[in-house]
Amino acid sequence: MTNLKIKLLLVTVSLLTVSACGQDAEEHQEAPSSSIAETHAEQARDDHADDEHGDEHGESAEVHLSQDQIDELGIAISPVARGAVDGVIELPAEVGFDQNHLAHVSPRVSGIVRSVAVAEGDRVEAGDVLAVLNSRPLADAKASYLSARARLDLAESSFEREERLWERQISAEQDFLDARRALEEARIEVRSAGQQLDALGVDVSSLPRMVASSDESLTRYELAAPISGTIIERHAVLGEVLEEGAQPPAFIVADTDSVWVDAAIYGADLGRIRSGAPVSIDPGDGGPPIESTIDFVSPQIGERTRTGRARIVIENPGDRLRPGMFVTVFAAASDAQPTVRVPVTALQTVDGETVVFVRSADGFEVREVRLGRRSDRFAEILSGVSLGEMIATTETFSLKAELQKGEFDDGHAH
Repeated sequence: MTNLKIKLLLVTVSLLTVSACGQDAEEHQEAPSSSIAETHAEQARDDHADDEHGDEHGESAEVHLSQDQIDELGIAISPVARGAVDGVIELPAEVGFDQNHLAHVSPRVSGIVRSVAVAEGDRVEAGDVLAVLNSRPLADAKASYLSARARLDLAESSFEREERLWERQISAEQDFLDARRALEEARIEVRSAGQQLDALGVDVSSLPRMVASSDESLTRYELAAPISGTIIERHAVLGEVLEEGAQPPAFIVADTDSVWVDAAIYGADLGRIRSGAPVSIDPGDGGPPIESTIDFVSPQIGERTRTGRARIVIENPGDRLRPGMFVTVFAAASDAQPTVRVPVTALQTVDGETVVFVRSADGFEVREVRLGRRSDRFAEILSGVSLGEMIATTETFSLKAELQKGEFDDGHAH
């Protein structure tokens, strides 16, 4: 009996122990469920608070500035464009004259400078007289032409007379043939003398008027501008003897409304630069970059520099680029993928969000953007602004300061 009681007592204790453990397990399981519910409730409250915060900023903030204030702050405005973000090659470059719009002006005949009508920096139009020379060789050439013209007039008269006489059977046929030969020789002589004057830049049609006028001299040679542009060099001096094809030239005229930008391509990048590739040129003046494309990639390597050359032809109104300047060219490599991009200088962080400043009627609208790839110079835009929208690309920290100033003063953005 005693042993049986002991066994019954042990079984009872075991059952009580198992029951207690089960209750502890249930309580342990219920506790996390309650904790999870509380966590969800807290998240819901946070989300609601975030929604309320978002509603407060639902309207786009603006920075109100006049055009004069924008100019005073030095803010550059450019359109959102397509281009490469990565795969951009930085190239050193130099601005030069467009050789298709440059003229070396030298006399075609030797002479003494009698007057100079222009100075360096003067703007001239094609045909304007730059200097006047006294030229003895020119006078000889003009005299030869005038003599040939006089002989031609005489030969024409003789031929007409002999032709009438021969038709009437009054003169011999040989006289008629001799007159016709003399006429042809006179015509050849006039044509030759005229071509010589044309090579000297003289309009032969002006010679009869010149002979009739006592004020005109056969020695007068006018040195005229062949193109419109600016006098960038003048070497003609009053009283100086200028020889034909003199070097340096008497004048150099350049039209700087178009310039060449020659960029150096180093060995590793020679195979990655192609004609037609988009480029961005930074003149280093703090203004917006100049967007263009490569016009020509030379197949030749420079013997001295051992670099290739890419040329960009730039329309240059306002002379922002000046020949002799060194600039930086950022060219898209042939393997670069174009996308919607903005300069990184256009980006600012406001309330933890990346924004750009979009030009509006009263200043700038603060626009949140979502970025993709990013490099040292550009950032890909996934959303927020569209192609062609005008945004501030420089001095955007000034706009951010104006925005924060407005929030501090008024409790909200302008």
